[in-house]
Amino acid sequence: MKRPRWLLTAALLSSLALVAAACGSSSDNGSSSAGGSSQSCTWTIGTMGALSGDYATIGIPIEQGIQYAVDQQNAAGDLPCNLELKKEDSQGSPDKAPALARSLAQESNLVAVVGPYFSGETLAAGPVFDQGNVPFITPSATDPSLADQGWTNFFRAVGNDADQGPTAATFIQQKLKPSKVFVIDDNSQYGKTLAGIVAGKLGSTVTGTAHIDPAETDYSAVVSQVNNAAPDVVYYGGYAPNAGPLALQLKQGGVNATFVSDDGTKDATYGGLAKEAASNTYVTCPCADATKLPAAKSFVSGVKSQYNRLPGTFAADGFDSVNLVAGILKDQDSSASIESIRSGIVQGLHGLKAEPGITKSYTFAANGEVEIDPLKDIWIYKWDDSAKDFVSEGPAGEVIK
Repeated sequence: MKRPRWLLTAALLSSLALVAAACGSSSDNGSSSAGGSSQSCTWTIGTMGALSGDYATIGIPIEQGIQYAVDQQNAAGDLPCNLELKKEDSQGSPDKAPALARSLAQESNLVAVVGPYFSGETLAAGPVFDQGNVPFITPSATDPSLADQGWTNFFRAVGNDADQGPTAATFIQQKLKPSKVFVIDDNSQYGKTLAGIVAGKLGSTVTGTAHIDPAETDYSAVVSQVNNAAPDVVYYGGYAPNAGPLALQLKQGGVNATFVSDDGTKDATYGGLAKEAASNTYVTCPCADATKLPAAKSFVSGVKSQYNRLPGTFAADGFDSVNLVAGILKDQDSSASIESIRSGIVQGLHGLKAEPGITKSYTFAANGEVEIDPLKDIWIYKWDDSAKDFVSEGPAGEVIK
């Protein structure tokens, strides 16, 4: 049985020196918390991703899901300490990630990080968090190699590209049934890895491969290569800011192939970039459509009310990630050291067995990977001109059958 909150508050006040070591209140720029609870201490959850720049349309929805979870936890008032969200804007850049990770790790009240959002920045920030014994759970980075770094406090809340790549290849083979496929990537850690997996699974169906430079805007050389190969399907590993212009230039260059991409392309801005090429585009994503999940009904309505939009890609996974951490924090002693609390979170996450979230049930392997069923947890989306967004076709297993 839990002690009444007034007794807990009295104990905290009488042990002020201990509380100060573990808790506090901060008004740093980039931090935010809801004022719905009366706790006299604060724990910080960090997050890091593209909150401005070319990839902000991908990062901001994730941050919104995370912020919404923090707000809901504070409104419920069930935790020993109030939660504060400390945000770092990496713009998705691996070069910026280590310094931002150090900034988060040095926060005296930091208990965990939900992020980073992209694979490249996660690979760059991971050593900092690992050395600082900071538990970090990415709600969206999918490069399989992240789980092979030997980090003891790394967790991934979604399936990785070793799940997404083969599922995408199966979708292409069994649903689109092409005779020839051309595979392109943006040469990023994420795009190159995923495209390589897809190409490997498609085998002899692949008649050509190419890389683009995301800093360039003219893809005419690649368009010429694709035209010569005359594929039925073009697969692209990368992000929407380049996927859209590439699809458009392919279309304008006489390539009429179906365009298939990944969760990095699943962004409402894609349509405005791809224009007339958008309607023949599919993407895969290890992210369920929250609007189709009964368990996510309250989350969907809450995010829509708070942000005047439906939850974006990986927003629900960010929400789940915060709540997994919060569930463990409920049993932590607010007077304990931050180091002890961080260790408790790592131990607690490893101990979860089919813990229910709104997107899936969570069980983590020793390397931090979440256990998933690819045919259930990888979803297929298609661009819809009337909705001006990608609309879910359903879980891969239902679409492919």
